[in-house]
Amino acid sequence: MASASSILNRAKRLDRVMDWVITLGGMTIIAAVLGILVFIGKEAYPLFRPARVKERAAVALPAFAALAPDESGQAILTADPAAGIRAFAQGRERPVVPGGPALPWRSSTAIDAHGAFAALGADGTLAFATLAWERPDGEKDPARWTPDPVWKGAQAAPGVAVLLDVRALPASGIAAGAAWRVAGLDGKGRLVWAEAAEEATARLAWNPVPLEEPAACAKWSADGARLFVGTPTGRILAYGLGDEPVLEASGSLGEPVTALGFDLGDAALLAGGGRGALAAFQLLNRDGAFTLQEFHRFKPMAGTVGGFMAGQRDKRFLAWSSGMVAVDHLTTEKRLFQARGGDIRAGAITARGDVVLAADARGALRTWDLDAPHPEISLRTLWGKVHYENYGKAEYVWQSSGGTDDSEPKLSLVPLLFGTLKGTLYAMLFALPLAVLGALYTSQFATPRLRDAIKPMVEIMAALPSVVLGFLAGLVLAPLFERAAVTVLVLPGVTLLLALALFPVWSRLPRRIRLGWGTGWEVLWILPLLLAGLGLSTWLGPLFERAFLGGDYRNWLLAAHGVTYDVRNSLVVGFAMGFAVIPIIFTISEDALSAVPRSLTSASLACGASPWQTAWRVVLPTASPGIFSAVMVGLGRAIGETMIVLMATGNTPVMDWSPFNGMRTLAANIAVETPEAPVHGTLYRLLFFTAALLFCLTFLLNTAAELVRQHLRKRYESL
Repeated sequence: MASASSILNRAKRLDRVMDWVITLGGMTIIAAVLGILVFIGKEAYPLFRPARVKERAAVALPAFAALAPDESGQAILTADPAAGIRAFAQGRERPVVPGGPALPWRSSTAIDAHGAFAALGADGTLAFATLAWERPDGEKDPARWTPDPVWKGAQAAPGVAVLLDVRALPASGIAAGAAWRVAGLDGKGRLVWAEAAEEATARLAWNPVPLEEPAACAKWSADGARLFVGTPTGRILAYGLGDEPVLEASGSLGEPVTALGFDLGDAALLAGGGRGALAAFQLLNRDGAFTLQEFHRFKPMAGTVGGFMAGQRDKRFLAWSSGMVAVDHLTTEKRLFQARGGDIRAGAITARGDVVLAADARGALRTWDLDAPHPEISLRTLWGKVHYENYGKAEYVWQSSGGTDDSEPKLSLVPLLFGTLKGTLYAMLFALPLAVLGALYTSQFATPRLRDAIKPMVEIMAALPSVVLGFLAGLVLAPLFERAAVTVLVLPGVTLLLALALFPVWSRLPRRIRLGWGTGWEVLWILPLLLAGLGLSTWLGPLFERAFLGGDYRNWLLAAHGVTYDVRNSLVVGFAMGFAVIPIIFTISEDALSAVPRSLTSASLACGASPWQTAWRVVLPTASPGIFSAVMVGLGRAIGETMIVLMATGNTPVMDWSPFNGMRTLAANIAVETPEAPVHGTLYRLLFFTAALLFCLTFLLNTAAELVRQHLRKRYESL
């Protein structure tokens, strides 16, 4: 047999090994958690990285009035009344096939983001052009590209002196030809407009627009049915062009309007002023009444604003003035880039919004590479109210995608945080009293046999997968609750009244009947009481609905309170999620209550206190640190719950405390949006930021819980 010293040495070695293994395991867990947090932070950080700008070498070109770059910014097409269209690739001029109206042009419009403009030739012919480059498949060298300007719709247009704007009309049929609407000024400075068709041969007929003051600039709406006009007095006028021009709405910039433009989607009208003011307006239709509302104001420009060009990937846009070129983002009102220069005459931004170009009156072309991958993110868009397009006021909105790429992403996290708190609140309102009071009864009043039966049954509830609870809640409980909502509403009151009515009868029953199941089993009397209350509520529910709710509680909610009843609502989520939280709170609370020394309860009972008084005033305060920990653990479980909320609610990110509406939580939002999030896109990184927010929220919650638990422990440890 081994000696006692060898056994002791072997035990010490084993202790050292196990100490090393346990320490290594704990450190590994901590390192893994920190590693996950670092990875999440690394993926979310680029959201808040400022834009980066790098200027390319300047290029000297012949003077021009407007330019259209390709997507890379390496090749441009320019337009000038004296020289017509010219092409340049990497600073070298390329030959262009002659075409278009006779030079020199009397007037031309600005080139839009798609390379389209109109020109009025020396012979009075109006033509429309689209500027583009023809590229061989896969060819990336601009030197091998061919300039391909396309001219259409040449038509005699006497009676106009200055072209202000042109808009291609949407096709109205399979055989319909191209058509455009043009706005300009006649020889007397009056605003006129006309519609030109590709196949038309007659002279263009100009229609007057009745203005009380001169027009400084004009811009067509997307469908060509409305003309926005800027005036030297600072007014912006919206004219509907039906049978007769009608002034539908007006707004004010506060200084002379010198330029108008549209951002991506043509919903936001950009306006620039003679003193550098920069603002965005939108036309709202409320019950047939139009309002031209200013809903964004940007940092002012240096000098007189000369024009705009919108990016084609997001809501950034370029504006240039006589002394500055700048890129702003519509939603965030954030300036992504600005550069000063003298006598800037033309500017452009590529479709991706990553290259900015500006030229002065002498033709010197400056180019910048702009790296701003997530301009729609700012602290204000995440946590503040934002005035979005087609909204009458600033609101908290989550809508990560829309019907088209032109729609404005709405990425406020406030509705998601609100939904998280709302779902947690309803779950805790259901779970907390049942779990804590159930643990108090089980630990202090139930017999050991009954306690040994109840506790394992409750703990088994924790083994139910969340997806199963969500499945049952969404497909079984929600429709059942919709049919029996009034019954559930009257059940607590009916059961309480029934209990008060039957209590005198029960108290007068012989002791052998009241304690027929044994001391500590009295709780079983609740079961027939609940069944009786349920049966009575099932009978009274329809009567109550007909008497007080007009026969249909859903119509009553909508008519009396303007509340729409959603089948998958907060009550269903609260019940299902509370069912998942109860086992955690119950188990930890029961352990804490059972751990209270018997000497305290015996002393209380010996002093004449009843068992209930002892449980409420001695046991419960003494076990409060453990109970508080249980509540905090359950709260953390409810905050991070995903599948139940995902399946049992409509996932609508609304901010409404009504129990009859759904919600969308932070965790459920990650599950919903992840399949739709392009890798390294804004939504992708924002979901990582949401995960970091959840991590921080639970960390702060657990830290606060530990501090409170330690405080309570010190307070009651003397007992």
